[in-house]
Amino acid sequence: MANRNTTLNLPESLIAKTKAYAAAHGTSMTAIIREHLEAVTDEVEVPESDPLQAYAAGLLSRRVAIRDAGVRDYAELLVALGDAGLTPPWPPEHEIENQAAMFVRIWNAA
Repeated sequence: MANRNTTLNLPESLIAKTKAYAAAHGTSMTAIIREHLEAVTDEVEVPESDPLQAYAAGLLSRRVAIRDAGVRDYAELLVALGDAGLTPPWPPEHEIENQAAMFVRIWNAA
């Protein structure tokens, strides 16, 4: 698949923070944006596969896993995963780091 340049209108402060984050983690702004966009838009259909196993492996989005597993919501999906001896997929590393940074900010503000 060919790559295509596109223009994004982002606040300068966000661009500066993203570039600093990318440099500190040995990646690029493009790679961070690509990874995030792929994560939020990925709806890989896994034919003839167990949707619970596919979700646990990170091959299905939460929404598709709920639909394909025939459960009502995320809570039921988690129960079904537990019953099958599976765990939910880990979020991307940058999301974990963002959540940790948010926790630190909230903790320090308290």
